[in-house]
Amino acid sequence: MELGVHENLKFENETFSKCFTCLLVTDNDALSVLNCQSSEYAITDLLTKYFWFQYDDFREDHILCATCWNQLNSFHRFYLKVASNHKRLNQSTEAADIEVLPKELELNSFEANGNSSSQESNLKVAGDDPIVKVEIESDCCSEKSFDVPKRKVSKRKTGRKQAVKKERKPISYKVKTAQQLADEDKIIRTHVQYTCETCAGISPTFTSFQKHVKDSHGTKAFIVCCGRRYYKKVNLLEHVQQLDKPDLFKCDVCFKSFINNHGVRRHKQQMHLPDEIKIYRCERCPKRFAKQSHLSVHLKGHETLDNETAKCAECEKSFPSEALLKTHIKIRHTRPTDYICDVCAKGFYSKTDFLRHKKEHELSPAALRVQCDICQLWFRSRIHLNDHKRRHRQPPVTCDLCGHTSPNKKAMASHKRLRHGESSLVCQECGKTFKRPISLREHMASHTGDALYSCNFCERTFNSSANMFSHRKKMHPEEWMQLRNVQLAERRGELDSER
Repeated sequence: MELGVHENLKFENETFSKCFTCLLVTDNDALSVLNCQSSEYAITDLLTKYFWFQYDDFREDHILCATCWNQLNSFHRFYLKVASNHKRLNQSTEAADIEVLPKELELNSFEANGNSSSQESNLKVAGDDPIVKVEIESDCCSEKSFDVPKRKVSKRKTGRKQAVKKERKPISYKVKTAQQLADEDKIIRTHVQYTCETCAGISPTFTSFQKHVKDSHGTKAFIVCCGRRYYKKVNLLEHVQQLDKPDLFKCDVCFKSFINNHGVRRHKQQMHLPDEIKIYRCERCPKRFAKQSHLSVHLKGHETLDNETAKCAECEKSFPSEALLKTHIKIRHTRPTDYICDVCAKGFYSKTDFLRHKKEHELSPAALRVQCDICQLWFRSRIHLNDHKRRHRQPPVTCDLCGHTSPNKKAMASHKRLRHGESSLVCQECGKTFKRPISLREHMASHTGDALYSCNFCERTFNSSANMFSHRKKMHPEEWMQLRNVQLAERRGELDSER
C-alpha cells in the first residue's frame, strides 16, 4: 500500500519537523505517529513490533515521513506473507507425519487401557496451529516399535554473525498522589473542560473522561485545545501551563523557550552537550555530534550544498535540504500570511511568530524589554536581542569590491546592496531610480506634497527625515539635545519609565 492510498490515514498539515525514525527534516507529507491508525493496525503497533521503541516513547508532535512509512508498510506486508506461507508449509508437513503412523498402534493403545476417552487427550491436533503434539505411553510402545519420520533441520553457518538483541533501558516511573492528580486536573480545567464530543458529557478528571469515552463510545479519548488534539494528560498539562507562563519550559543555558519539556530536552541534547560526549566529529567543519545518525544527517547537508541541489532560483542561496529551501522561499519570497493578528491585522507565515506577536499585545512594552549581557544595550523584545547577539559572534567582514570593512555579515549585505547594488525602484512620475523603499517614498512626497514627518517642538512639516533632523538640530538645539539624552538613557537601561 503506497502512501496516500488508504482513506483512513490522514496527513499532518503542520509546520516542518523531523521524522521520528530517520530524523530528517520533512515537509507536510507526513503522518502523525500517535493519531494515525486504520482498521487493520496503527503506526505505533508497527514501530513497537519491529523496533525497540515502546509506547511511552511516542509524543503528539512525532511524525513519520512518506519514505519511512512506505518502507515500514512494505516490510509489514512482506512479514505477513512469509508467516502465512511457512504456517501452511508446517501444517502440510506435520499432517504427512501423522499419516504414516500405524493405525493398529492407536487401536491397541485404546484396548490396552480400556478407556479411549482418556487416551484421546494424548493426541492433540490444533486446526490452525502448525505445531502438532503426539504423546505415546511407554507401555504401548513395547508391543510394536516404529519410527516416526523427522524433519531435516539445516544448521546455521557458524561464520554468520548472530544478531545481538539490544537491552532496553528500564524506565522509572514516579507515582503521583491523588492530591497531585487533582491539582493537575484543576489547572487543566481553568482552560478547557473534559467534554465528550459525542454525547457532550462532562467528566471531573482526565482518567474518568478516558474511561467514559472508551466504555461508552469505544473510541480513543482526546481533548481539543488551541486547535490541536491531546491524547495524553501530560501533554495537555504542559500545553496549558505554557499558556499561563510562556517561559516555563526554558533552556537553562541559552534561555530559549519551548512549548513543552520534550522540546527543552531535545534542544539541550543537540546544542549543549559537552564535547567529551560528542564523539562523532565532522571532517569538513568543526561540528561534533553525540550520535552517528545526527552526523549522517549533517553530512547529507554538506553533499546537498556541494551539489547545489537545494538552491533558490531567485536569490541563488543554497541550503542543506529541500525542506529548508521550501521554507526559505515561503518566508523570503512568497511570504504567505497564513495567520492574521486580530488586533493590528499584521500577517505572519509562522505560527510561532504569530503567537509571539500576540503576546506583545498582551504585555506592556516595558515587560518585553531585555538587556544584552555583553554590551548592556536594551532591546524591545527577545527576538531583537537574539539577532543582536549573533552579530557579536561574527567577525568583521571586508568588501571584495571596495575594501570597506563592516562589523558583521548583515551590515556587509546592506553595504553591498546600497553601494554596489542596482537601483530597482523607479519613480512613476519622473523615472528616477532608488535602492531603498523609504527613499522612493520620500521622493514621491516631493511630487504629491504629502507631509511625512513633523517637528516635535514646532508645527513645521517635512517630506524627508534628513530635513526634519537638520531642522531640529539647527532651530531647537537645546530641546534636541535633551531628547537625545533621554533616548540614549532609555536604550542603556538607565530610564525605566516609558516615553
